[in-house]
Amino acid sequence: MNGFASLAEDQRDYEQCSSIFHDDKFEDMGLEASKYVVGPMPVDHFLQRFLRSLTPNPTPLPPILFANFGLSSEVALGESELYAKFINAVQPICSNFELRDVHSNSMHAFESHNIQPDLCVFRKGISDIDLCDPSQPEIMIIFKLSIETDDPFDDGEYVTLGEDGTSKTETYFLREARAGRHTLGQLTAYAAAQHAAQFRTHIFSVLVFPKHARLFRWDRSGVVVTERFLLCSRYFLEFFHLYNHATPHVRGLDISASIPSEDNASKARVALGDSSLPLAQLSVGSSSYIISRKVYMNHDCPFGRSTRGFVAYSVSLNETVFLKDSWRLGSQTPEHDVYQRLRSSNVPHIPTVIEGGDILDNKTLTQDLLEEDLVWIRDPPRRLKKHRHYRLILKEIATPLRSFSSTKILVSAIHDTIEAHRAAYFNAGILHRDISSGNIMIYNNGGLLIDWDLSKSKDNGARGSERTGTWQFIACRLLEDPTAVQDLTDDVESFIHVLTLISFRYAKHNLSNETVNAYLASIFDRAYYEKDGLAKGGDTKMNYLSSPSQLTKTQFENPILKELLLTITDTIATRYRETPSLKEAKGSLTVLKHLVNAHEETLVRLKDSEWIIGEFASALKSPSWPANDEARKYENTQITQSTTHTKVQSPSLKRKSSKDPGGKNKKTRALRIEITETGDTYLSFSR
Repeated sequence: MNGFASLAEDQRDYEQCSSIFHDDKFEDMGLEASKYVVGPMPVDHFLQRFLRSLTPNPTPLPPILFANFGLSSEVALGESELYAKFINAVQPICSNFELRDVHSNSMHAFESHNIQPDLCVFRKGISDIDLCDPSQPEIMIIFKLSIETDDPFDDGEYVTLGEDGTSKTETYFLREARAGRHTLGQLTAYAAAQHAAQFRTHIFSVLVFPKHARLFRWDRSGVVVTERFLLCSRYFLEFFHLYNHATPHVRGLDISASIPSEDNASKARVALGDSSLPLAQLSVGSSSYIISRKVYMNHDCPFGRSTRGFVAYSVSLNETVFLKDSWRLGSQTPEHDVYQRLRSSNVPHIPTVIEGGDILDNKTLTQDLLEEDLVWIRDPPRRLKKHRHYRLILKEIATPLRSFSSTKILVSAIHDTIEAHRAAYFNAGILHRDISSGNIMIYNNGGLLIDWDLSKSKDNGARGSERTGTWQFIACRLLEDPTAVQDLTDDVESFIHVLTLISFRYAKHNLSNETVNAYLASIFDRAYYEKDGLAKGGDTKMNYLSSPSQLTKTQFENPILKELLLTITDTIATRYRETPSLKEAKGSLTVLKHLVNAHEETLVRLKDSEWIIGEFASALKSPSWPANDEARKYENTQITQSTTHTKVQSPSLKRKSSKDPGGKNKKTRALRIEITETGDTYLSFSR
């Protein structure tokens, strides 16, 4: 594909194929989403804050009897029997929408995963409702039969006995039960699918039990959950009544997205080379850009930056450009301003900015609730962050790193971006902090370093808790110690992880796809939770750096690439090795002095990235590079992975001490973590 394809499309490589989200995935999604839950909000307050106050002079609620549900008896009903009764009760007050039973249809979400909500609310006027298309529904609804087992939350209080024998009242809102966590995971997956496939500022969803319900409002900061309330109360019908009369903006539609005129659409189709897919027109300030509605975002998480990338047609320039749509952290410098600073400092190998800016007043609201000291909030998240809707337009249309036409171009692209990274640090005083395979692009047989929206001034004194990056490529020490402050050497290590993963996955060698998948998962996807809720997992990466046995044994078609990997891997591993001991010197003080000096000299070299630029440049000078060893086709085969991990440490790796060397505080439930964002660890749940 000719184009950025995506800033996030690369994440597809880490998915394990599945036709439907499996139970473990839903549980992991529910566990992660629990860190972003704000509740239980009184349902009357929910309606007032998010609908009533934003819908001036709403039409009075009609006197429709909720007896249409016919649920007053104690007769047990199955879920499918509830669907028809629900539709019969709600449809009369939703004249602008159509409720449909979709439980037997799989919606295509996240490229290789499908979802199956029970009911969906569609806007009337859609010429052809597609029950398998997550870009069409406005509200997704799921049904559960048991409050005791399936509700993720408990509104009540618990009285526990403390260690001193006194009673203590606990008010835990989130349940630990697996079934409840599974339910929350389902709701999270559905919200993520809508965010990915639509242009939204927020989303409403509904959880229904035979006699009760909860309402949800999702934005990129978190999710607000109501208390559980009776279906037969006026609130339930009022929610659908208010939603029926709310403006698109109040319902969560991004009003900066529209349908282009026929004339502009015709020009865009010619420029984009696409005559079939529907088009959308997106605004950035006074400019308009037209994209095909194929959405490339593939991370199955509704929180965070939610980055999407498009090749777009510029109406004013009459040419194709690259459009990045994201939800930037409100505390971060807008990315176009970062690029301006980089350009003024003569930083090479970066794309050219056409324009960028925040979109309307689109911003998250969930985080504001935590600042209001509301008495009903239980289990408050540690911190939720404000996000602002943002778009950036770039001139260059590049190709993903994984699409290299030769390994020499692969290495050249990474070499160029390391040069860009070094110049940004020493010339402009900016540290990138998100080095990943998706942020290194191939352009004119070289490289462009993109996605600077998580960068920070090196003199800014960033708090260590603000870990950033893509999990697979984050430096080992940052994964093992989330409080550590990210530095230049951490980013350099990330470049090495990028070349390692791309080489094993796409360069030609003698390993099978199954072997590659299992090997890379064991190194780069390793993750676990501590009791403090922070995710960790750099131990297997450290083991690999110190003793890359599989790399040594693998027969790469290009030996220059393998030799480069061995050299830079051994060098970066020095930062995780202890100072050589007399035992290693076999009792010789002369040998010990030599080993210690070499160790310290390497540590000094690691403080600057000039060493790795030199290694790449030296390798690229070799006359023996194959001419056309393009990337091999990667087949995403299923791998089997245990849900628990035992910490294994290679005897050859003498690691520096950590706070919990015995691992006593670890939770053994492992998560497959994909993407992390500033402040909190944003996870992907099946990788």
